[in-house]
Amino acid sequence: MAEQLATEQQQLEKDEHSSAPVLEEETELVAPSKSPFQDSWLKKLTRLTLQKKYSLSFSLVFLIVLFYIIISLFSTEEEELLRLSNQNFETIFQTVNTIGAEAMSVGGQDKLALRTVVKELFNTKSSGLERVFFASADKKYVVYADKFGQELEDTDVPDSLWASLEKASNQRIEFGNSVYLTKKILYPTAQDTVFLGYSQLAFSLESINKLVDKRRRETVTFGLIGLGASLVFITLLTAVLIRRIKVLNDATKAVTEGIFNQLPVSGNDELAELTRSFNAMTVAVRERLLMSRYVSRSTVGAIRGKNLNQLSLGGSKEKICVLFTDVRGFTTFSEQHEPSEVVEHLNQLLDLQVRIIRQYMGDVDKFVGDEIMAVFRGPAKEQRAVAAALAIQRKLKIIYNEAQTLAQLHIGIGINTGEAVTGNIGTQERMDFTAIGDMVNTGSRLCSVAKPGEILVSESVREVLPKDSVQFSSPFSLLLKNKQYAVTIYRIEYE
Repeated sequence: MAEQLATEQQQLEKDEHSSAPVLEEETELVAPSKSPFQDSWLKKLTRLTLQKKYSLSFSLVFLIVLFYIIISLFSTEEEELLRLSNQNFETIFQTVNTIGAEAMSVGGQDKLALRTVVKELFNTKSSGLERVFFASADKKYVVYADKFGQELEDTDVPDSLWASLEKASNQRIEFGNSVYLTKKILYPTAQDTVFLGYSQLAFSLESINKLVDKRRRETVTFGLIGLGASLVFITLLTAVLIRRIKVLNDATKAVTEGIFNQLPVSGNDELAELTRSFNAMTVAVRERLLMSRYVSRSTVGAIRGKNLNQLSLGGSKEKICVLFTDVRGFTTFSEQHEPSEVVEHLNQLLDLQVRIIRQYMGDVDKFVGDEIMAVFRGPAKEQRAVAAALAIQRKLKIIYNEAQTLAQLHIGIGINTGEAVTGNIGTQERMDFTAIGDMVNTGSRLCSVAKPGEILVSESVREVLPKDSVQFSSPFSLLLKNKQYAVTIYRIEYE
């Protein structure tokens, strides 16, 4: 007998999530499927090991500092180099202009001296200097020299260049990496100011930009080398620091598997204090876990997340469906078998019913001897309650046919639905989360009058079940215990 029940229970565990609903195909009892949960990058980040988080945090801080140095320090250095370059070329331009104005006003040997000075600028290989020229008022080059070695004297200035000189007179023009300094040369006389022509000096900032880029690359290279060395160091350091944390982590994982080992405490630092707290917590969790076996899931749900001072007596109205089951012939069976054997078979019988009830999303509220009170909530609660009742009777019918020892143990079931009061019932020192009310009492009375193998439901249950989902007997009326009026009852027919 025990072996048969154990076999049936194992088979029920395999079928718990795959068995088809007992009602007709048009009645959906399977919970809606959930779409796969997609982890965001932030949640993936939080799942990294502590050692990886330390390394990642250090790397992030290091890179931010390195980035700040590159942006801030080199921006300042670049600005300073540009300022010095501009100042240098503007000084050169002013000096050359002084010589050029004198030469263009006098001519002869002074022009020769101007040409010598201009050529000398390129011979000294001034970094960034591109070209220098002086153009007379008659649109001819007095002197022209550039970095490519081209030299011009007494040749016509292109009209387009002359027009640009007129527009850019006495201005500083930047185009890309090139800077153009242009000056209108005027020579004051006693009578008037004479226009002599234009001068222009062009220089490039490309050499400075290349220098700054080179310094940046060098800094990034050394910075990355430093980052790699620092990561090795921080990895070794954190491996030592978090070894004790890993021990706590492993112990915490063991708690989720029901293993409540106490950890040794060493030292007086924060981790030692955390270990002491963990040990105290495991004792409390083990006690509460063991106690949770003695209460219903609805009770656990009612107290979850609440403090002791938040628990109070009282309840609220709620629409529920109650299912009561009771073992018929149990008294005779107890008289004919040893107590240990009676308890063993009763527990197996109750366990089989509980598994089916939970399979159909019902909550076992309590056990009263060999009786079970289960509560169904939510959509299609009546359909699920009836489906659970049918599954229980059909599963037990198979067992009865194969195990003659259990032939005298049968189940009577009563189902009712309606509004009840659910909440904390009892005293401040001892309370129970349950459902009470006339509707609950009626469900219990239906179970009491149900014969072995019968499923009795009230009129309120029959009204909400889909048409033709199950087969009912003809209605009949009974005056239930402690009821003033007869109650209309239906018997569910099944194979």
